[in-house]
Amino acid sequence: MLNSLKEFIKAKLLAFRDQFLPAEILDDETEKDLSLLGMISKAKEEWIDAKRFFEEVTDPMLVDHAIYRLESAEKRYMYLLKIANQEKLKNDQVTIF
Repeated sequence: MLNSLKEFIKAKLLAFRDQFLPAEILDDETEKDLSLLGMISKAKEEWIDAKRFFEEVTDPMLVDHAIYRLESAEKRYMYLLKIANQEKLKNDQVTIF
């Protein structure tokens, strides 16, 4: 599932890039940064959704699922932030050192 999510995000980012950004100003490093930023943004959204689901779940049968989903989303988001930190990724909206 993670690979298909990565492929989906990459395809969307590449389509956006091709439509709105001139190809001559982009290099491989920029493309990599855009892809990672998209993955971080999506992971953050998934983490927020998982937190909302956990807070709203009332069925005892779903509590374990909500906990697993929350922990998984949080770990994925933190992992991607760690990668961005290691690569010294900078963005107008977010600067990660």
